[in-house]
Amino acid sequence: MLDTVKIGVSLALSKREVEAIQWTRTNSSIDVNKNQTAPTIFKILEDKENSSLPFIRYTYKEDDPSSGWLKVEVSIPKFICGSNVYELEDGDIETFYKVLRKYISARLRIPLKRVPSISQCTVEKLHICKNFRVGKLKKFYLKALSSHTKAKYQLRQYHSLGSNNIESIEWKAKKRKIKMYDKEAEIAQQRSYPGKSRHQQKAIGLLRYEIELSDNEIRKISPTRRAADVLRMDIAAKILQKGLEDSGFNKGIKYTSLQQIIDKINQANLSSRTKNSLITFVTRWLVSGEDECVNSYTPSNFWKNKSQIKKLLGVNELLIADTVLPPLQVIEKQKKTASVPSKQ
Repeated sequence: MLDTVKIGVSLALSKREVEAIQWTRTNSSIDVNKNQTAPTIFKILEDKENSSLPFIRYTYKEDDPSSGWLKVEVSIPKFICGSNVYELEDGDIETFYKVLRKYISARLRIPLKRVPSISQCTVEKLHICKNFRVGKLKKFYLKALSSHTKAKYQLRQYHSLGSNNIESIEWKAKKRKIKMYDKEAEIAQQRSYPGKSRHQQKAIGLLRYEIELSDNEIRKISPTRRAADVLRMDIAAKILQKGLEDSGFNKGIKYTSLQQIIDKINQANLSSRTKNSLITFVTRWLVSGEDECVNSYTPSNFWKNKSQIKKLLGVNELLIADTVLPPLQVIEKQKKTASVPSKQ
């Protein structure tokens, strides 16, 4: 459930140590707005042929290398398992800390004792995720979820080259991003993926749900952003589950047409006026989207209608699919089963 992480490592290198490292590339810049005179130097270590290896950047003022700071960005499951098709287990985090510390020591050509404990370092970015093995239902989930809109989020869809098949859906806010995508297709598009064919085979039928946490979310988990406090499977599971619940994905998709929803409303023990009001509401929602629907009602009427629909239809959000789709769960799946049932 933990994937890409960016960690700030408290490690200062001397000029001699900086010069002894075989950096991949070097960049520099001067911030004239801050009356900066000495350039800021960016030393980069990356392996473009192997995306599973960490990206390392050491930044310092040209006149004082020892005042620098080290950032390391890496996909945890890719680094220790070779691919993020595999989900981490609790014991994998301690392994990650040890392996990354040794990797930094080797790449920077410094003694291991110089590298601080990774568990005590600062988490600056974190992506959390869940892989759902949905089999042939994958394309139906993606098509259905592509119509879901979220307030304050921009909806983007990405299709297979030369077709209308949806491969990825993205909901992007100012400082947060949510994604649902075809994991097999994502691996197929990558060039630097060691063991690509093996991992791609493992990803068949895999629907991936991913959240890029905002800095505020990370600080809510831990004000100090200490890795040992932030990189926890139980916390990631709760955030992912809440995301599914907020979007209604945890309820599954029960309806395959607007008419089916209208029939459900007409069968309810409600007044004709209420039925007509709810039919107008769901039609506007499904045709124009949530944002347009929100703008068409006063806040109190919008939430009144939404609450009635939620209770009547047994869903959190209005979603329609070409076929009935099972719920997507994180926490329950840990307790009961590892995957979503697949229609054959």
